[in-house]
Amino acid sequence: MMTAQKKQNQKKSKQKTASNPKEEVIRWVKEFVEVPHPMFADYPPCPYAKQARLQGKVDFVELTDMEPDSNIWTSIDHFDFKRKDVLVIIADAKRWTPHYAQKLADQLNGTYAHKDLLIMEDHPKLVEKVKDVKLNQGKYTLLLVQSRTKLKRFADILEKSDYYKNWSTKYRESVTGTWRHPIKSRS
Repeated sequence: MMTAQKKQNQKKSKQKTASNPKEEVIRWVKEFVEVPHPMFADYPPCPYAKQARLQGKVDFVELTDMEPDSNIWTSIDHFDFKRKDVLVIIADAKRWTPHYAQKLADQLNGTYAHKDLLIMEDHPKLVEKVKDVKLNQGKYTLLLVQSRTKLKRFADILEKSDYYKNWSTKYRESVTGTWRHPIKSRS
């Protein structure tokens, strides 16, 4: 028979190990996204992530199961893209199918193109790789919201290095293709 103290200790232990999506995503960023890798010419998978995070220019927002999808638009509308660079919206992987996550990102991109924003989805079942290096976070669905112009500027800088040398043509086009370039103003 289990004593009341043992039950209490087990309960506390479970509370300590319960997942915290924001902390898990930040840990993935620190332990993978920001770490130099030979596949990327000894650059991290995202060479600018660490500086942005350390400068407080990244916000991580968890979309709970109880919140409607419309809160995504609210989060983007209230995010100050003049002071910060990246909004990471975190959702449970079961919230959307991979196809729906892509469609949602397409819809958001249509909505926010006039604001020079790009929304990229990362769903655990939409595996993205450069050769044998898996880039996905793997546990949560992420929506990464950033300035198109800034991303293009950083991609152009990386273009002058060997950063993209191991990328397949198809994957590179999906990440840096013309659809991701800044929207040109019509004058």
